[in-house]
Parts: sequence; structure tokens; C-alpha cells
Amino acid sequence: MQKIILFLSLVVLTSTIAAQQSDDALENILVTASRTPVPASRVGSSYTVISREDLERRQIVYVTDALRDVPGFSISRAGTFGSQTQLRVRGAEANQVMVLIDGVEANDPALGDEFQFDQLLVTGIDRIEIIRGPQSALWGSDALAGIVNLITTRGTEPFSANGFLEAGSFGTTHVGGHLTSTGAIYDINVSVSRVDTDGSNISRVGDEDDGNRNTTLNLNAGAQLSERTRLEFFARHTDSVRDYDAIDFVTTGLPVDADRQTDATQEYLRVSVATAVLENRWTHRFSVTRLETDNENFGDGLSLGSTAAEKLGFYYQTSLALTESDSHRLTFAVDREEQRFSQRGTASPFGDPNQDQEVDTTGYVLEYQGLELGPFSFSAALRHDDNSDFDDVNTYRVTGSYLVDASGTRLHASLGTGQKSPTFIERFGFFSGEFVGNQDLKPERSEGWEIGFEQSFRNNSLSIAATYFDEQLEDEIDGFVFDPGTFLFTAANRPGKSRRQGIELQFTASPGDHLDLSASYTYTDSTELASLGDEVDELRRPTNMLAVNLNFSPWPRANFNLNVSYNGSQDDIFFPPFPLPSERVGLDSYTLVDLAATYRLTPTVQLIGRIENLLDENYEDVVGFSTPGVGAYFGVRIGL
Repeated sequence: MQKIILFLSLVVLTSTIAAQQSDDALENILVTASRTPVPASRVGSSYTVISREDLERRQIVYVTDALRDVPGFSISRAGTFGSQTQLRVRGAEANQVMVLIDGVEANDPALGDEFQFDQLLVTGIDRIEIIRGPQSALWGSDALAGIVNLITTRGTEPFSANGFLEAGSFGTTHVGGHLTSTGAIYDINVSVSRVDTDGSNISRVGDEDDGNRNTTLNLNAGAQLSERTRLEFFARHTDSVRDYDAIDFVTTGLPVDADRQTDATQEYLRVSVATAVLENRWTHRFSVTRLETDNENFGDGLSLGSTAAEKLGFYYQTSLALTESDSHRLTFAVDREEQRFSQRGTASPFGDPNQDQEVDTTGYVLEYQGLELGPFSFSAALRHDDNSDFDDVNTYRVTGSYLVDASGTRLHASLGTGQKSPTFIERFGFFSGEFVGNQDLKPERSEGWEIGFEQSFRNNSLSIAATYFDEQLEDEIDGFVFDPGTFLFTAANRPGKSRRQGIELQFTASPGDHLDLSASYTYTDSTELASLGDEVDELRRPTNMLAVNLNFSPWPRANFNLNVSYNGSQDDIFFPPFPLPSERVGLDSYTLVDLAATYRLTPTVQLIGRIENLLDENYEDVVGFSTPGVGAYFGVRIGL
């Protein structure tokens, strides 16, 4: 590790000497890196911002296609479009990253506290902020490994409307649009979209395609009640049906064609009011949020069982600038979350899945921010969580950033702890013949740190960045532990520690007015203790990941975007037919190439087209689950 730190230091020194003076300091404002907005140049944690322009250039439909290229992120999709999808950050588990949608904590308690990424369309999304590393001190249990904040579009024009329609391979159609309006005291934006696709066959054998139908509605509205008081309302609804295949537990242990589907709904609501006094130096915000989800599986038209959840949130935050320049700020927040979980299914001699559970948590946060203390910025946060079912827990986070404005150099470092409470599924879940929960689980605990730099050249037309991270996890919960007493799988805390360390490299360049280039590379070493005490690589964590994006606008009406994603080899677990034991298997590396093009016929009409998986790569993110081949899509966007 000392060699890595020395290498980073030498690169920073060399870059500082070579860099040209830049008057254009980073101007992005991040709303997720602290409890109050912070200039990106003063943030001590690693971050990534995906703009609406980035999404439109690539013609993203499912947001995970954009997240796949974020440094430190790995995506596991069990099959085709809309199939179950997991996101892991720096080798952490999928339920250890918090997802926010306009301030609503969106992780689903009915799905093991994972967010349902497979049904997340780009509908209404204006910007995605990503903060890596432990963030529990700011945001609570689910933020052990990081935050993904989806910020939806606000009304910014007196009136505008647009619509789009596209169709293509796999029997796919995608239609939608948005309407926005603003007035003297109000703003509103409504977005809606519908995806229908026949999909492709998840099973390696057979010819039955597995499709996805998704309707998403997004509403963002606000009213300026007075000069310093604003009322906001946000709502998002997703209704989806996805097909999937059954597992052949008797002969192969792999997916086989079957008439299976999951009907799912997600509803997100937020009402908030914010006000400021003392010339805007003292702010107050009160919010109420609600998440409601319902997931039901069907086989041959009959219900196979369901899970549902509701999460109510009550939040108050007050923040005081201690100086007129806002160089010192103190923030206090308190939040109350009430979670409800239900499971329905058919009782059997092995057990009864029908149940209702609940858990409540109250958290208290205190954060100090020292911004623009010369070239140095600093933040420190403490959090205390009072949980109805577990012992109280304290977490902390400390960050620092050092900005050399004259040379365009930024050094940053952070240290923090995280915790993740056991999920309802891990504690109480019951799936006949497969899994039974463990009510004696302990919360997972982590500690992590990072150090890195950013260096810009030539008025920010060229930049490089590197970050080293190191995180350790105690009491990791393993959800695939065989229980000889029940002959079912259960969940249990692992002994010892899991360790995740690695390097994230980033490069961006704009050599001309018509060309943009970006690239990122992530090396991840993620290990855990096996049953015999030896270290093994954690599953579904590729060691090497690389992403390159080239955007070219040869003339004002046309744009071309080429994206290349390399996913390195990784391990997975295969469960052969009983009584054979599970075994580790290797998944080959693969490269995905996507090409998108747009041409503006008139100021209000734009032709769009893209090719996904241009090389027709045959790959699997999960052993036995086949993914789509090459696909082409064409359409039109019309604005008013």
C-alpha cells in the first residue's frame, strides 16, 4: 500500500508542475456529499455525476446501462432486459448502497433492502449523483458502501413539451414524453414512459423469450410560498411485469424455460417545506416520505407468493452558517423511519411464510463543515441510531479536500464507518424448500478510507484522477448457509473480516469543440474468509473493469456516441442438483460496445438510433442466465 500512496504522490507532484493555470474551478454543486450542498471542488469523498446530457447522448433506457461505467461499480443482471439486477460498489453487497430518488430512500425492504434497479427507467431523471465510500454517518444503515442519488427534472420553462417513440430488436417499443411549466410562484414537470419488449431467452436452452413491460410516471412540483419559503411535492410510480425462467433443481441446476413472471409496483412520495432566516444563513427543512412496494411471483398463472413493504420517513434538518462567508457551517438532523414488511404464500409442513413484521429507527446527525479555509476544506459528521430491534449504534465520517486553484490540483481523503442492519428477508423470510430466516443475526459493521487526487490541465479541457480505497467489513451476513437441521439455506454472520481494496482511475479530455473523451478503470480486490479459514475472492466481483466513451459532434445537427465497457472475469456459485454440494465457477470476461447517433431534422424534430452489444458478445453476469445479443433501435423525438 505504501508503494501505491507513493505513486499517487509522485503523479500529483509531476502533474502540479506541468499543469497550466486554470481560472475555471469545478463549479458543480453536489447535494449528496454532505447534508447541505457543497461545491464539488471542496468535497473530500470520491464522486461521479451523470448528467441528463450524458444519458441522452447514449440514449439510455435502463439506468443500469449508464451505472455500469461508473468507477467502482459492477452490475450483475440475471438475464435479459428487466431481469433481476444487482449493483455492487467497490465490492460491497448489493443491499449496502443507498438509493435516493428526490429525497426518498428507495431501497426495498421487501427485496432484502436492495433497490429494484432492473425496473429503473431513465424517465424524468435529470441528474445522478454518486458518492462512494461509507456514508452511514450522514444517511443511515443502507449507505454502508455509498449513495446513488437520482435527481428528477424540475420545471424550468414557462411551457414546454416533448415526446418520443422508438422501436427495434427483441420486439421492443419505447414511448413517452414530458410536460413542464413554470409561473411566478410554481414549477411543475410531468414525465411518463412505457417500455414493452419480448426480450430474449434467459435459459441457455429452449426458445421461450422472457419479456418486460414497464410503465413509469414521474411528477416533480414546487411552490414558492414566500421569498424564503418553498413547498415541494414529488411522486413516482412504476408498474412492471417481467418474465423469468425456473431453475431445474433435479437434472441440471440451471434455468429452463417456464411460464414464470413477477408483477411489481413501486410508489415514491415526498412532501417537504424549506425556509430560511437570518439572510438565508439559517435554514430549516421538514420532509415526509413514503415508499410502498409490492412484488408477486406467478407460475402457470397461479400465485407462487408475494412480498410487500412500506417505509414511512419523517425528517427535520436545520443548518446554520456560523460566518457570513459560509466558511463554517453546523448542521443538525433527526430522522424517523418506520418500516413494515409482509409476506404471503402457501403454508407447508416445513413452515408458514405468511407474516407481518416491523422495525423502527430514529437517527440523529451532527455535521460540521469548514469550507474554503484557504485551499483546505474539512467536514466531520457523527450519527447515533436508535433501532427498535438492535443495539444503538454510532457512526462517523471525516473528509478533507485541498485545492490548488492555480494548478488545477485537488487532493482528497476520507475516513468513515458504516453499519447495515439485517434485512427482513434475512431475519424472517421463508421460501418453501429453499430458505428460512435467522432471527439471531447481528448488524454488519464497516470501516473504510480513501485517498486520491484530481488534476486538470488547459482550462479543464483535460483531467486525470486516481483514488485508492480500503474497506473492511465485520459480521458480514451470508445468505447461502446450509442448515443441516432444516435442509434449507439460511443466513448467518461470517466470522472474521471481509476486505475490499482497490484503485479507481479516471481520464477526461475535450481536445476540440466537437469531441469529448472519457475513460475509467477500476481494480478491485474483494476477499472473504471461507469455511476453512482461507481467503477467497467474493462472488460476482470482477477484478478489472474498464469503460471508454467517445462523443463526436461533426456538425451542429448530428451527434455520434461510442461506448465500450470491459467487464473482467469473476467467480460465481453454482448449485447442482441435490445432493451434490455447491461449487465455485468462473465467468469469462466480456466487452460490450454500444453506438448511438442523433440527427436534428428541424429545431423540434430529432431522429435517433442506436446499436447495443454491437459485437454480439455472448456473456453471463450470473452463471446459467443468458443475456441479449446485438440489438438495433430507431426512433424520433419531437418537441414543442
